Amino acid sequence: MKVILCIICLYMFAGLNILKSQTYNVPEILYYKFDAGTITTPNLAIPGQGSANADLVNMTMGPAGQFDNALIGNAGTGSNTYLNTGWTMNLGTSGWTISLWINNFPAVTGTSYLFGNDFTTSFRCFTNGAAGAGNITLRGNGITNINVTGVLPGPSVVHFVYDAVLSEVRTYVNGTFQSSVPQTPFNFSAAVPFKVGSYGTASSIPVGALIDEFRFYGRSLDAAEISATWNQTLPTGGGSLVNPDRICDYGLIPQYAGGALGGHASATLGDTLYIAGGSVTTTGVTNPPASVTVTRYSVNSSNWSEGRPLPTPKAGGDLVKCGNYLYYVGGGSINLTGASDFFVYRYSQDSGWTSVADIPTAVSGNVAEAWGDSVIFCIMGGWTSYFRGIQIYRPHLNQWSRANDSLPATFGRRSFAGGLQDNKIFAAAGFSGTFRKDFWIGTIGNNANEILWEQKSDVPSRGTGNSRPGGHAVNNRFYVVTGENSPGPNQLDSIFIWSISDSAWLSQVISGRGAQTTSNYWGLISSSIINNKVKIWIPGGFFPASVTSTKLMVLSDSIGCVITGVQNSVSTVLSGEFSLSQNYPNPFNPVTKINFTIPKQGLVNLKVYNILGKEVMTLVNEVRQAGSYDAVFNGADLSSGVYFYKLESLGFSKTKRMLLIK
Repeated sequence: MKVILCIICLYMFAGLNILKSQTYNVPEILYYKFDAGTITTPNLAIPGQGSANADLVNMTMGPAGQFDNALIGNAGTGSNTYLNTGWTMNLGTSGWTISLWINNFPAVTGTSYLFGNDFTTSFRCFTNGAAGAGNITLRGNGITNINVTGVLPGPSVVHFVYDAVLSEVRTYVNGTFQSSVPQTPFNFSAAVPFKVGSYGTASSIPVGALIDEFRFYGRSLDAAEISATWNQTLPTGGGSLVNPDRICDYGLIPQYAGGALGGHASATLGDTLYIAGGSVTTTGVTNPPASVTVTRYSVNSSNWSEGRPLPTPKAGGDLVKCGNYLYYVGGGSINLTGASDFFVYRYSQDSGWTSVADIPTAVSGNVAEAWGDSVIFCIMGGWTSYFRGIQIYRPHLNQWSRANDSLPATFGRRSFAGGLQDNKIFAAAGFSGTFRKDFWIGTIGNNANEILWEQKSDVPSRGTGNSRPGGHAVNNRFYVVTGENSPGPNQLDSIFIWSISDSAWLSQVISGRGAQTTSNYWGLISSSIINNKVKIWIPGGFFPASVTSTKLMVLSDSIGCVITGVQNSVSTVLSGEFSLSQNYPNPFNPVTKINFTIPKQGLVNLKVYNILGKEVMTLVNEVRQAGSYDAVFNGADLSSGVYFYKLESLGFSKTKRMLLIK
C-alpha cells in the first residue's frame, strides 16, 4: 500500500484498554467548510436542509480559513453577492445554534452583513453600524439585540445558542461564554432562502473578509460541546462512516506546466510523493512518447523538486512502495498504448534506480500493490490481452512467480481501479474490449500464492462502465477515482468509496475536480495520513483534449478516529530520538522481528495487544541502555488476525499494527 503514517486518534491504547473519546454530531441543517467546489460548495450537514450544493453568487473560496479554505468577501450586496443556501428557515419554536469562524474584517464605516434571512422578522447578523467597530450583532423584528463584542477583525469563532426552554440566546467566543440575552419566544418560518455572506439586498461582507466553518444546528448546543468543537473540524457522515469532505486543488505541477500528464504512476515514500514516467500531451499531439521524468512533492513542506530519472522511459505501469523502496512494475517504453516491456526497477533514496528481476509476463494497464514488506502483486493488465493473472514478486529473493487464483477467465482487464488492505485485493471497473463496472475482492491465502475471488456489487457508476479509473485502499476504504465513462460524457467527475468494514458502497459520491476531470488514473492514486485525515493524492491525468495542464488534486477524508489499515508505515526519526520500526516480515507466520531505538537509558516496555486491546505478550520490560534493539515476536499460539505492538519509555509512546496470517 502507498501510504506514509499509520496510527490515528479515536481509539488509543492506554494500559490494557482501548479508550473511546467523546464524539459529536455534525449540524443538522447547514454545514459549510468552503473547501470543495468552485461555483457551488456542499452542505455537509446531516440530514441537511436546503440545497445539497449551495450556489456561490459572485463569491469565491480560497486559503487562510480556520481549517484550509474559507468563503472570501467580495463586497457587493445581497442582490448580487452571496452564498445561497436554498434553505427557507423552518425552525418554528425549537432551539437552534449558529456558529461561524470570522477573520480579516477591515474597519469599514458602513454596515456589512454576515448572514441572514429576509422575511418578516428580518433575521440578520451584521458588523459596524449599530453594532460598532469590532463587534457583531444578531437582530430582527421582535428580537432583543444580541451583541458579541471584541471579535473583529478576528480570527474569532462565535456561537449564538437559542435555548427555547429558557427563552434566551447565549453567546460564546472561542469556546468561552460571553453573554445571555432573554428573548420573547421565537417562531421562525420563512419563504425566501437563507444567505451567508450577506442578507436581503443589503451590503455583503467586505472584500477579503473571511468566513469559515459555518454551522447551523437544529438544537441548542451545551457549553461542553461548544468547548470541545469550536476549534475542531467536524468529521462528516456520522457514526462509523465518516465521509470525505473536500477535493482541494494544490495547483500546477511545475515540471509539466506545458501539458497534461497521463499514463504515469505515483506512490509515497517517507514524506514524499513520487510521480514517475508517463506521457505529456500538448495541443495537437496524440499518444505522446513515454518519459523518464520523476517529480517529487514534499508533503511536509509543500515543495516540488526533480527526482532521479527512470533508467528507461516508462508509461502505463504502476509505482508501489514495499519496505523502504519504490518499485516500478509493468508498462512500456514507447507510449501509453505501445508494447509492454519486461523491465522492473527499484528505487532507493540513497542510490536511486536499479534493475531487478524481469517480470515473466509483460503487461501494461496493470496495478501493483505490496502485501507487507515481503510480497508485491502485479495484478492483471495487458493492453489488448486483458490478462487475468496475478504475478508475484518477492523482493528478498528477487524472484517472480504466478498466483493460483480463481478469477474467471473472462474477467481479466487492464486500466482498472485496484488496491490492497490486509489480506484483501480490490479490482474494480476497467476495460477488456468493453467498459466494465464489475467489482471483485480477492482473499490472499497463507503464502500469497492462493487468491480466492468473490464478486461484489458493481461500482455505482452510471452507464455500462468506467475505464482508466484509479484505485487505492486505506483505512478500511477503497477509493475509486473515475476515468472515462460509457456512454458519454467521456469524463466523469466522481469518486466512489467502498466501505471495507461494512461491505457496501457509501451513498455519498464525491466530486469537485471540475475542469481537471480527466482519465488515465490506474497507476497514480496514492495516499498519506496527515493531522487525522487521509489525503488521497490525484496528480494529473489527461482526457479530454481541453485539459491542457497538470495539477495535483487531493481528496481529504476526515477518517473519524479509527486505527488505520495501513501496513507499510514509515517513521522518519532524527538521530538521538526514539523510534519504533514496522515489524518485518509483515504479514508474518508465525515469527516476526520488531526494531526500536531509545536515545538514553530508561525502563522500556514493548507489549503486544489483540484487536480488542487485551495484552497478549510482553516482549520487553526492563531497563535498557541507549541504543538500537530488536525483539522477536512469535505468534504460534495465537490465531490469525490484526495485532498491535506498543513501545513505551521515558514518556515516549508509539503503537504500530501487524498482521498474523496462518
